[in-house]
Amino acid sequence: MSVPQEIAGIGATTQKLRVSPSFDPLRAGVGPEEYFVLSRVDGATTLRDVIVTTGLPLSQVISIVTRLRSLGALLLPTEADPAPAPTRAATPTPTRADAPARAPSAPMEPLRAGRSGRHVAASAPSPPPLVQAPELELPNPSAAEQALLAADLEISEAERRIVLALARRVGSDPWGMLGVAKGTELADLKKAYFRLSKEIHPDRYYGKRLGPLAEVLSQVFEAVSRAYATLTEAKKQRASAPRGTASSPQAPADHAVELFDRGCAAEVSGDLGNALQLFAASLRVDPQLRVFRRGANCALTARQFKLALEYAKKAQLLAPEDPSNARLLARAFRGNGDLSDAEEVLVFALALPIDNDALMAELRADLALVRKQLTQG
Repeated sequence: MSVPQEIAGIGATTQKLRVSPSFDPLRAGVGPEEYFVLSRVDGATTLRDVIVTTGLPLSQVISIVTRLRSLGALLLPTEADPAPAPTRAATPTPTRADAPARAPSAPMEPLRAGRSGRHVAASAPSPPPLVQAPELELPNPSAAEQALLAADLEISEAERRIVLALARRVGSDPWGMLGVAKGTELADLKKAYFRLSKEIHPDRYYGKRLGPLAEVLSQVFEAVSRAYATLTEAKKQRASAPRGTASSPQAPADHAVELFDRGCAAEVSGDLGNALQLFAASLRVDPQLRVFRRGANCALTARQFKLALEYAKKAQLLAPEDPSNARLLARAFRGNGDLSDAEEVLVFALALPIDNDALMAELRADLALVRKQLTQG
């Protein structure tokens, strides 16, 4: 199945959509996969390329894009940015003649919604505030950092500074890695993670020439993800613990999703053995394409090439028209030393319709490498 030329409610997939600056993914209840798709929309990439490069099933990506559009997250090229909410003009407050003059006060904090839905002043007791981001300005860059700032790369200087500033945090405690105060509540942890991952997710720079900064970017993203997983795992376990009241049993599909999420967290934290066990458990409950793909990549990293080949073959069977699945299968064949099979799969993949130039270049590079290894062997 190929990417459609148009999507209902959006229009042509050749359009370059933008994220609405007023959209709040946390308030809208956006899930991880929806946020992942949203993070790839940058105003410079066509919707078709966004869909192709996610690696998710086509029908799922289209459903996610349609929902994000309905939530007001995505703007068409012809649409203007929504106007900011009007600021209420300050008006003099009537006072009694004998009332003492009030000293000027700091600007009032915005209101936030309480549990009852009624608005309460933000000055009420609240979790420790998020640490703001002046430290992301990269003061006094070192010689190595200056070299990366001056290098000829396809990433702006402002983006490089953010990556390099976060690289300075690697090795700190999880709170410091996310830039939050100790004891920050789950909602603010999620907000901090969303803010950072939007800036440093490797897929944001997919196909761009990053040079040595690519390794730094990968290390930073892994450190941020690991910190978020570490801080939220205990909170989520406490929140989901039995409370002594009867509840309906968890549906198999929900259980499979939970196992998959735990596997992803274990993989990000570097516990590949536990991650593979959780992926296998998820597949036993509900075999899904994304789990086969993630499991295959994890197995390749763990150098369990037979398992990687098993998962990659099943992913290819579920979506044979996806060239990224073929590339994954070729990598698994290479890991097992089956270079002829890898060459055959890559030739097949290059015969498929590919709209993504970066993916096309990667497939050609993989094929050239395999053929070089065949001639040397």
